[in-house]
Amino acid sequence: MNRSPVQNRLLVYLRHELCTPINGMIGYSELLLEEPQIQQNAALLDDLQKIYACSKQLLSLVSTTLDPEKLETSEIEGELDRFGTKLRVELLTPLSTIMGYCEMLLEDAPAESIPDLNHLNASAQQLLILVNDIVSLAQQQLQILNEQGEAATLSVKSPAAVNFLQNATTTFVSLHRASPEKQIQDGMILVIDDSNPDLLARKLKRQGYTTVTTATSAQQALEHLKAAPCDLILLDVIMPDMNGLELLEQLKQHEAWRHIPVIMISALEEIEGAVKCIELGAEDYLQKPFDPTLLKARIGACLEKKRLRDQEILYLQQVDRLTTAAAEIEAKTFTPDSLNDLNQQQDEFGQLVRVFQKMAQEVQSRERTLVQQVNFLQAAVHKDQRVQIADELAATNHFRQNQKRGKGGRDVENLYRGSLYPSLSRFSANEEPTIQKVNLSTIAKRNRDTKKIMIHAFRGGTGKSNLTSNLAISLAKQGYRVGIIDTDLQSPGIHLLFGLEDETVTLTLNDYLSGRCALHEAAYDLSRVLPEQSEGAVYLIPASVKAGEMTRILREGYHDEKLLDGFSEISRDLSLDFLLIDSHPGIAPETLQAIAASSLLLLVLRPDYQDYQGTAVIVELARMLSVENIALIVNRALPNFDVETYRQQLETSYDVPVVGILPFSEEMMHLSSSEIFLVCYPDHPLTKVIDQISQQLIG
Repeated sequence: MNRSPVQNRLLVYLRHELCTPINGMIGYSELLLEEPQIQQNAALLDDLQKIYACSKQLLSLVSTTLDPEKLETSEIEGELDRFGTKLRVELLTPLSTIMGYCEMLLEDAPAESIPDLNHLNASAQQLLILVNDIVSLAQQQLQILNEQGEAATLSVKSPAAVNFLQNATTTFVSLHRASPEKQIQDGMILVIDDSNPDLLARKLKRQGYTTVTTATSAQQALEHLKAAPCDLILLDVIMPDMNGLELLEQLKQHEAWRHIPVIMISALEEIEGAVKCIELGAEDYLQKPFDPTLLKARIGACLEKKRLRDQEILYLQQVDRLTTAAAEIEAKTFTPDSLNDLNQQQDEFGQLVRVFQKMAQEVQSRERTLVQQVNFLQAAVHKDQRVQIADELAATNHFRQNQKRGKGGRDVENLYRGSLYPSLSRFSANEEPTIQKVNLSTIAKRNRDTKKIMIHAFRGGTGKSNLTSNLAISLAKQGYRVGIIDTDLQSPGIHLLFGLEDETVTLTLNDYLSGRCALHEAAYDLSRVLPEQSEGAVYLIPASVKAGEMTRILREGYHDEKLLDGFSEISRDLSLDFLLIDSHPGIAPETLQAIAASSLLLLVLRPDYQDYQGTAVIVELARMLSVENIALIVNRALPNFDVETYRQQLETSYDVPVVGILPFSEEMMHLSSSEIFLVCYPDHPLTKVIDQISQQLIG
């Protein structure tokens, strides 16, 4: 069939004009059917169900009768009276039924249902006026079409339709304009509709959206947006003054509103209109009447996208602040309090900010101290002045704390958590291992420079505790005196690797920190696991596994310098060559302090992306803390690894030496941390790699 675009629009306008009150009848009948007082009255419920069914029938009749694909233009142009009569006959029957039931319900319904029934009846009366005036409406439009052709601007004289038709033409002209690029954001729901906006708002509130605001024109909507931010907009396509497409285009060009998601709503079944709305930046296009489930799903999806976008924007802003703060530290303009709002966050980013602030304060403190020292030294011209200044510096708390750390005090907390390992299989079921406490009188006092090695990892599961135990045995087999200290006060367990049962451990690190014993009294001589001809020794200071002790030490805490002093004391009392400190994975203030105080930092990682990234962070932090000796150990490397190429790649990436790459071992997995690998498999290839690492530690 040949029909001009304007003639097609005429049918669309007529359909939209009639569907508007029909959608109102459907909506209000749905609301009434959901009310408890209606559901409890069978007669009222039956009448409303009939109204709802007739409303749906009217919608179907209008959509079918005025479908441009099925209706020939000649049916209107040639026999307009017959067309109008046919349309009235088809619509008046169900419409009369609706109006009749409305009158009965207005007499019998409970008081709280009367307002909605009045709205329903008003929609029916509006439809009746339009149906009776349909011929006049069509005649006026056809006259304009014949006089002005396709460029005609549609208009009507019907009071009920004049505003709609004047703005509808402008709306469809807007469908052919260029569209800006679509962007997305999130917020409170604003319903913009000149026809029954309160009906849609009530439906949304019943679905759980409590913050819903309505506007009946574009100007009113703009005033709402200027007064308060909005999260989501439901926008009718055809509106008075400025139509929905023009308002949508204006929103997407506004810097503050362009990211607000917009769902377009309309009674029009135009694919072209829906496509144009999406091109202009709308999130979706929904046709009236709405399916409640679909409406809720579309709104929920838009709000979720906005929430995620807001989170992303906030995160990027916070990262930018932290990056700026890092630049300010370098420029010596950083103010620690500038990040106070971020360090209150109880998430990983808040923890990072707290660590960053502490590090920044320490850096600034050291810089101030150095500046003071330089100023003092520059002013020292005479020898007696230099002596005086040196005495003053030596008397400061800062100097004494660094001096104590230089002598071996190290602040370490949180050991890698081992599982509760079974007893070593080398002891029979009837043979308990001999628990030998340390006797200081049998230890020859020698002046030794104890090498304190912190063995650390970015996260758990790297096999770090097993490596610590095996390195201790390897060093002791070569005649060295080795101490292991378990500072994991939250989840201890390394003592079980050596066959120490919980019941046989009397004194622990917890007792020392609580002032109940000296640290050497909590040490256990484990040299029995060494070959008989070995001249070395292995000592372990375990942490308590008793729930009460663990809770007490974590709740009450301990003096910061207590553990630092203990490291120096145990190194001296046991004449240790090496003190191995097994740390808790990750980054914490105590871990950073221990890293800064260690003689050597050994970082254990697996061939894993998260391990690579986390290890890079720890290496960078260690360098910022002026740690001079850092080395890497890779655990559980697959058999097909090109070891030397892999070693070179790691050393190039981290600028840190790799002292060992441990191959994956099924025997190690079978042991399940129940025994010390070097004792069970002295000739295994993995044992040889560990021995090579210990040789490098000795060197």
